[in-house]
This record gives sequence, C-alpha cells and structure tokens, in this order.
Amino acid sequence: MRTIYKRLLLLCLAAGGFPAARAQLILNRQVNASAGGGGSSGDYFFQYTIGEITVSSLQKGPLLLTQGFHQPEELPPAPAGAEVVVNLLLYPNPVSTNLKIQFDMLSNNTVALLIVNSGGQLVHQETRTYGAGRVLITLPVNRFAAGIYTLIVKAGGFMYQEKLVIQ
Repeated sequence: MRTIYKRLLLLCLAAGGFPAARAQLILNRQVNASAGGGGSSGDYFFQYTIGEITVSSLQKGPLLLTQGFHQPEELPPAPAGAEVVVNLLLYPNPVSTNLKIQFDMLSNNTVALLIVNSGGQLVHQETRTYGAGRVLITLPVNRFAAGIYTLIVKAGGFMYQEKLVIQ
C-alpha cells in the first residue's frame, strides 16, 4: 500500500513540474457538397452529404488533388492576457538583401515591427494587422548600413526582441 502512495506522490510531483503546452493546431473538418442533412435516432446523431458520384484525383509529381474533406488548420482561442506571438524566427541572420520574419499569431492582433541600430536610433517602423496563424514578412534591408541591429516585435501588450546582423 505504501508503494502505491509513493508512486502516486511521485506522479503528482512529476506532472506538476512540466510547463503548460503551447496552443496546438486544430483540424476543422468540413465537407463541400451539393446537398445534405442530418437527424437523430435515440442517442445517436448522424449527418450525411450528397456530392459527386465518383471521387477522382489528379496527381502531378508530389502534388495530389482529391475531392473530399476540406480540413483547414485553426488555432484555438488564446486566453486573455496570454502572449499572442510564438515561435519568432529571423532568417537568414546575418542578412544582406531580404530578411524573413516568421512567427505564429495566436489571435488577430496589430503588430508593430521596429528596427533599432546599435546607437539606439529607430531606423525602421511599420504597423500591420494580422489574423491568427503563421505570418511571414519579407523585409528588404539592403538600404541599411552594415552593422548590428535589434528587431523589436510588439503585439498584444508584449514585446519581443531579436538580434539582427546586416552585412
């Protein structure tokens, strides 16, 4: 009996030590059809669709196009006060022509991008509104002098900073 209590205590301690998981993408299954309906029978609910008689597919190289389920990826709603930008990535870094700024937005929000030089001067600023999902911004940097800069991303009351080297 003591062994069970020890294992239960160890399990509780181990479970409490792990950080909360980040939001995961959810598949939202939808069917594109010309007609359909649904109904219930006892404890069961059923839905049906009427679509094409045959299912055909087209393939060219690694790409495959088929009829059937449309499954867009959606992010679950972010809790109030949670960070809205995750997985911020700059590449290539160092950069000489075009910088790619990639991040995931957990909710619709306005994003401010600022670039500050090593002397603390603001050399670039832009503000855009993005929806939830992956965001990829291409920023030409060949007009900036070579040096070390700081990229600042502001969104949802949070500020994220990354070192940027322009050659």
